[in-house]
Amino acid sequence: MDRPTTPLNNNDELVTIIVPVYNSRGYISRCVDSLTGQTYGALQIILVDDGSTDGSGDICDAMAREDGRIEVVRKPNGGVSSARNAGIDRARGEWIAFVDADDYVSTYCIEYMLSAARSGCDMAICRYTRVQDSDDSAPFTRAPYTCEITGREACVRRFGREISLYNRCWGKISRAHLWTGLRFPDKLSVGEDIFVSHELLYRAGRIAITEATLYAYVQSEGSIMRSTFSTRHIFDALEAWRQGVCFFSAAGEADLASIARRVYCSRLLDARCICEKMVPDEKDAMRKLRQSAAEAFREVKAVQRYMDCSTLKAHGYPLKFLLGLWCPPLYARIFMGKGISL
Repeated sequence: MDRPTTPLNNNDELVTIIVPVYNSRGYISRCVDSLTGQTYGALQIILVDDGSTDGSGDICDAMAREDGRIEVVRKPNGGVSSARNAGIDRARGEWIAFVDADDYVSTYCIEYMLSAARSGCDMAICRYTRVQDSDDSAPFTRAPYTCEITGREACVRRFGREISLYNRCWGKISRAHLWTGLRFPDKLSVGEDIFVSHELLYRAGRIAITEATLYAYVQSEGSIMRSTFSTRHIFDALEAWRQGVCFFSAAGEADLASIARRVYCSRLLDARCICEKMVPDEKDAMRKLRQSAAEAFREVKAVQRYMDCSTLKAHGYPLKFLLGLWCPPLYARIFMGKGISL
């Protein structure tokens, strides 16, 4: 299958693409070129200059003069969450997508995902590939296979092995109405995607999952994932997972809330192991993590069944978590391997 099979009318539905820009001088042109070169032309490209000091804003202005679909929004530096929120507030499209300034997409990314979603879905999700910052030609692929799942099923999957696929806000296209009243949390330094993904996925009726690789996730030296380790980042990520527990509990989704509690407990134990390795002298952080993990363990140890795994595996979780509480080094060796992304 060389192209999407559903005919596309470029005058039909407007797609808003939001790009937060902060000191991205070396990458922003590549990113925007991949957007203006899309095979689907009905685009509103919002570049949110989040207080850049390296001339990125001037590059954005120059590109906007060359393509009328580009709009530049300027704001004081407030972080990626506030930048994305500013873009959402200016969005006019029936669909919304996000691309990070140092990443780029295939020329048929929007056309392909929009085609996949037009069977009545509220969202489409594609595969992504990790590339180095010097790589301008990612190995994008088309794929004939697209499956459809419910938003509730996607919520279950986001707790499994493909966490990144479902939790990232990029690599997706979603109907604009899903964002009504939903915004990224300005106060978190990391984990902002996790914070909104549980509700965004839950709001969707049906979601199209394409096996096509359409998004290039660039491993740049300046990215936040490679920045100096901080316990604040750890606790912000944990707060995002905790909010998932709160959301599903409030929604009356007992099964999803149980899974969310289990994953939150696991993340707490992982965080404790990471902090013991990276910042062993921060005793207050250690104490807080152990106390939170113990509280979470009390909530999950009596659970006999989870909807996403066998009964046998469900009974194994309390043993795993008990090991994490009382012997973190052994827990880390058995369950974390080379590390884990919070």
